[in-house]
Amino acid sequence: MICGGLLSPSQRAELLALLRSGRTEQRVARRANAMLLLDDGWSSEKVAEALYLDDDTVRSWRKIYDQAGLAGLERFEGSGSASHLSKAQEETLIGRVATTPPRSTRQVGAFIEKEFGVVYESRSGLIALLHRLGLEYSKPETIGKQLDPKSSRRSSKPTRIS
Repeated sequence: MICGGLLSPSQRAELLALLRSGRTEQRVARRANAMLLLDDGWSSEKVAEALYLDDDTVRSWRKIYDQAGLAGLERFEGSGSASHLSKAQEETLIGRVATTPPRSTRQVGAFIEKEFGVVYESRSGLIALLHRLGLEYSKPETIGKQLDPKSSRRSSKPTRIS
C-alpha cells in the first residue's frame, strides 16, 4: 500500500507547477495528478477510481516516478519491440519476396526460420514485419477457364510500397 507524504516539498511544487502551467500534455498531467493524490494520502484504488484508471496503472506510475522522477512521467515508450532480424537479413528477405513471391505468410515464416533461425510464432507478427518493410501482399484471384489471365487487374506478387 502506498502511504501519503512521500514527496518532498520541491517535488510537490514541481508537480503542481506542471499541472497549473496549462501547456502540459494531458497524459503527463494525469500522471502528475495521480502522484499528488497519492502524496495526499489517497490509496492507489481511490486514485484509480477518481481518474478512471486501473489501480495497477497508478502503482506503475508511482514506481516510474520513484525511479526516474518527472522525466519518467513524461516518457512514453509504447513503440513496440525491436526487430528480430538484422538490417542485412531484412534486405535479404525483401529480395527473396521480390524474386520469388510467397503464396502465404507461412512460406515467409518458413523462409525466415530456415535462413536466419528466427521463429515468428504469430501470423500477425509476420504481417507486421512485412508491412514495416514496405511489402504488400494481394491474394491471387481465381481465373476462370474462359477468362484471359492478362485481363485480371490484381497481381499476386508482393510489391514494394514507397
